[in-house]
Amino acid sequence: MRKILLSTVALAALAGQAFAADLPSRKEAPVYIAPAPVFTWTGFYAGVQLGGAFGNTNLNLPAVGYSANLTNNGVFGGGMIGYNYQINNFVLGLQGEFNGSGNGSSTKTGYGYIGKSIVSVTAKENQPWFASIDGRLGYAVDKALFYAIGGVAFTQAEPSITYALGAATATAYKNSKSLTGYDVGGGVEYAFTNNWTGRVEYRYYGFSGNNGYYGVYGSGVAYKSGNLTDNTVRVGLAYKFGAPAPVVAKY
Repeated sequence: MRKILLSTVALAALAGQAFAADLPSRKEAPVYIAPAPVFTWTGFYAGVQLGGAFGNTNLNLPAVGYSANLTNNGVFGGGMIGYNYQINNFVLGLQGEFNGSGNGSSTKTGYGYIGKSIVSVTAKENQPWFASIDGRLGYAVDKALFYAIGGVAFTQAEPSITYALGAATATAYKNSKSLTGYDVGGGVEYAFTNNWTGRVEYRYYGFSGNNGYYGVYGSGVAYKSGNLTDNTVRVGLAYKFGAPAPVVAKY
């Protein structure tokens, strides 16, 4: 009788364990943590920039034998808009920008001749704005982008000349002309977040000369302004529109 009772208890215990094993587990599933989105440089962006320009220009008046080489320095600021497309580590981009400029040359006084009369000439040239349309080619190392940039550039040149012929009262003349040239440079850009980036950049601008005409005491004096150049250093801040969607696991 005792053996039968012990056998019954053992069978009941085994049956209970088997039943418990068949019951659904009440242990809670681990909390899902979505992975951080993978950063990409692909997308449209817009931003602002501020910098300094250091260059030179020259102004020639062949008719009076006057020539001056003028420095061309100043501070500039403006905006940019563009698009990047990333392929593996390489980034291709197109960018347009416009900058208002305080660039202006030094004032230089020299002397020339009209006939046998000495002409005192004071020359200066301002550059109120410059703009460009550029291509960018970069190499991305995570959130850092090292790039080269270059394209077609545009600017406004405003040379001014003051003449004094002998003891006559000085007469000032000013002209303005749009110039087309090129720009080339490079920089590094870093993404602080998925949307905000900052950059440091060097750019060189070169513009073709322009010919103009000033009237002097009823006669004419032609001028030629050429080799207008700008070496620029700038910092910029840009906002990249859109962010990559987070990766969501499917169950």
